[in-house]
Amino acid sequence: MSGKTVVLGGSGAMTSACVYDLYRTSDFDEIVVADADEKNARRLVELIDDDRVTFESVDATSADDIARVLDDAAYVVNGLPYQFEENVLDAIVEVGDLTGVDLNAFDFDAVLSRSDEFAEAGCSLWFANGGLVSTIALGMVGCDEFDDVEDVNFYWGMWRLLSQTTAGLTDTVTYEHDPNVDERARWEDGAVINDLPPFSQERTFEFPDPIGEQETYVISHPEPITFPKAPIAQETNVDRIITRGVWHDEWTEYERTLHAMDAFDADPIEVEGGTVDPLEVAQSQVKRAGRQRDAEWRAPEELSSETEWTPQTILSSEVTGTAGGEAGTAVYHFEQPFPFFDGNEISMMREYGCYVGVPLSVTLQLMAEGAVNKDGIFVTETSGMDADRYFEMMEARGFELTEEQTPPKQAATSA
Repeated sequence: MSGKTVVLGGSGAMTSACVYDLYRTSDFDEIVVADADEKNARRLVELIDDDRVTFESVDATSADDIARVLDDAAYVVNGLPYQFEENVLDAIVEVGDLTGVDLNAFDFDAVLSRSDEFAEAGCSLWFANGGLVSTIALGMVGCDEFDDVEDVNFYWGMWRLLSQTTAGLTDTVTYEHDPNVDERARWEDGAVINDLPPFSQERTFEFPDPIGEQETYVISHPEPITFPKAPIAQETNVDRIITRGVWHDEWTEYERTLHAMDAFDADPIEVEGGTVDPLEVAQSQVKRAGRQRDAEWRAPEELSSETEWTPQTILSSEVTGTAGGEAGTAVYHFEQPFPFFDGNEISMMREYGCYVGVPLSVTLQLMAEGAVNKDGIFVTETSGMDADRYFEMMEARGFELTEEQTPPKQAATSA
């Protein structure tokens, strides 16, 4: 495993852990933190203090500048905001012969339609990466316990205060609650049923502490669209798939308030001779609070002093089916470590984001060593990834996989 690796947006909240994990666990010759945020990028490089890790400025609004940064690279991680996706894809094709992973999970059809173009350019790109790799892998190991599967329920438990956020996360959470978004979906009997309302499809689910038992509801995640493509889902004849989530009470109250005040469809209002969008005003204040809170890097024990719990995301799957003629349920939980950055001073959201950043590093290394060998653009379900191997690599980095099984695996392996 050698070569130059470029991490686009590498000092962000979700990607800093990718850079740190590549530094700790990979043999790449050079790891470039490519970012417009020079201050935080240089601070991350200084924290790591390894000659292999360097900083380079990049203008994400320019495909040509992205291509400049990617020149002579063998590997790329795309952690830039999704509005720059087309520029990134154009730059990768222009440079050619690149292997990479992509955090973006929007515009599936448009991105996947470029797969042949990528293959012709000698490029491989693992799309919809990050935390989605973990949930899909949870579904895979759950389905593997049964001969036939009725339901695959995915759960995202996102437990952080309202002011523990980034601009991107704030937009994403509110997008997932937007009544005008038609991407909240479930898969049933071979068909996608979309345009489900916000806060619908409620189901009680118990996460590990500190989240505990919560009322979850459907969120606009792609698992119901993509998981049917997984070989194990097809082998076990999965009937139904849905993804639900829950946020800390502060976030739930904020999103319900936006609905109650009709912020998503409100016309601009006049304020002191100008006009403002009520939703943009509310979002801007949450983002400002997040920026102020996350600006200072601190020791891990000082990052969330007002809570008795550590801000975190817990990912879970709940699979029901039959094995050896006996009905059962397999529940898996996947929890992130704290602290991840070896006790170094860091920001809260960079610690929080390790559940996204580390999968980017692990999957890129799987591609580099040939354990995943696909051309063009693909997703986890079609990657050929060994889910057990993935979890072994994640657990070696401090993540924890726990299982609740009723009845025992494969009905005690057919007794």
